[in-house]
Amino acid sequence: MATPSRTLPKSNFHQSNISSSVGTTAPPTAPLDAAVPQRLIEIPYQEEEDDFTYPDHVIPSPSYQGMENLVIVCCHAIFHPDADSSSFPLNSPHLEENWHLAPFQRSNPKTGRPGEHETFVAHVLAGYDALTTGSFAKSTLLVLSGGATKRSISSLSEARSYYHAALAHELAQGHQGGGRAHKLFAKGRVLLEEHATDSFQNLLFSVLLFRQTTGRYPKQIRIITHAFKSKRFLDLHAPAIKLPPDRVQVQGIDPVMSRLEFDETVQGEEKYGYVPWLQDPLGTGDLLAGKRKQRGWDGSAAKELGDGLEESVKELLIGKVPEQLPWQTKSSIEQATPDAMSC
Repeated sequence: MATPSRTLPKSNFHQSNISSSVGTTAPPTAPLDAAVPQRLIEIPYQEEEDDFTYPDHVIPSPSYQGMENLVIVCCHAIFHPDADSSSFPLNSPHLEENWHLAPFQRSNPKTGRPGEHETFVAHVLAGYDALTTGSFAKSTLLVLSGGATKRSISSLSEARSYYHAALAHELAQGHQGGGRAHKLFAKGRVLLEEHATDSFQNLLFSVLLFRQTTGRYPKQIRIITHAFKSKRFLDLHAPAIKLPPDRVQVQGIDPVMSRLEFDETVQGEEKYGYVPWLQDPLGTGDLLAGKRKQRGWDGSAAKELGDGLEESVKELLIGKVPEQLPWQTKSSIEQATPDAMSC
């Protein structure tokens, strides 16, 4: 079963070092023993271990009892600062230089267009908001979906880098220990899907990860992505894998665009995003399969993705659409296997 690592980035324990490096002074603390203010209380020195991780017995295994809904954040780039570095909190996800961006995602000083990394931060924060606000918050799992698509410059997956971006955002806000980003991750409420190389795989692989984690398929699925990609998900991807239309929603958050940029973006999505998937719903043809390969997709991963799942799902993973898929039945949504209730 795929589960997130619960290692706390070392940077979260180095706030005092960071404070001194930027010229700040830690505030005075209250006396340890208010009744005897002059008493010196000795605390044995313990040398810090560089690679410390919490033992399994310290952090309770996450429980997925009552988890029914899935929120997917589709990832599009890589936030690259090293989360294990003591200087990590100084690397803001709001700075373009901290992202590996494609040319079309970068800022344009001539037109005033900001870099698209700001939109990516908005996507991941919206995902976290879904776990902390609203009527379905307590019954929802968040999946950050995106593989290692830029292997020539980084082995980091898009999904893991988005988690690091959320962590860096919390640290920049003054939440030592990583705030809600780390807290929800450690509780198993945030999962990393690290195989997807396109929007179809974002949806399918996230649904399968939810099933492998909870033992059931999600009741409701919310996809957080660009608004201009809504038709691609609702009209093409969801029907291609026979997801009931009343169970799939899109929360669209677009980049900041001028009128001209908006028109060009919509036209580009229609030509290069929508039509290719209309002609090749599963992405197995030369064009879309070729893009997957360029982004690092390895077809052998299909076996891992289908591990322990229904035979019909395994067929879908190799590009065949069976007559019936398990998420079309009510029982697969309501039932959960005992072994998958916690991990």
